[in-house]
Amino acid sequence: MNRTSTNSARIPVGRPVHVRAQQTAKRERIIACALKLFAHEPYQAVTMDRVAEAAGVAKGTLYLYFPSKDGLYLGILSDGLDTAYRSSQNSADPKLPADERLRRSLEVMVEFYDQRRDFLQFFATEEPRLAEARNRIIQGSRARGLNFFASLIEEGIRSGVFARVDPRLATLMIHGTIRSLLLFYGSSRPVPELSRELGDLMLRSLGADPSRHLKPVHPQ
Repeated sequence: MNRTSTNSARIPVGRPVHVRAQQTAKRERIIACALKLFAHEPYQAVTMDRVAEAAGVAKGTLYLYFPSKDGLYLGILSDGLDTAYRSSQNSADPKLPADERLRRSLEVMVEFYDQRRDFLQFFATEEPRLAEARNRIIQGSRARGLNFFASLIEEGIRSGVFARVDPRLATLMIHGTIRSLLLFYGSSRPVPELSRELGDLMLRSLGADPSRHLKPVHPQ
């Protein structure tokens, strides 16, 4: 058995819909409870017994979903990054101009990580023994994210909305800035306000006018 596999707990498609829904909900509960433990305690301190107790499932049931603690840890990472990628992809109407889609994608990503602070903390820590498997997951996710934002920036360059910048460099800046903002800025300002200002900064750095799509405020 591959102890670091993240393919555990696939929900069988032949099951009745209500059974699959229950299994999916149970898997999500296990991941949420395990994430909270891994995010705030050393890897060695988290046991499958504690995860099962926190999730309210029998230990045998937990092993049906995740055959090992390594697989659970990597499954949390893979699941979180997949969800982040889907959120960014679905964040804006493809008919909108590239600069507006980029702004909305940034807002969605900031909101995503703000609502998942435990995952952000989990992502910022590392279990050295699983470094190789962890890096494979992160690199795969990063490649998809880079492609998404780089394609959006390239589109903006072709349409004349953005200056001729290095799309990969700009995308790496976006990724690093979002996580650093939420990890280190603190709570002195509301997140939506920070998100708007971040969007303005990013658009200016790409040579765009942040106010281009803002609706004018008419006096009453």
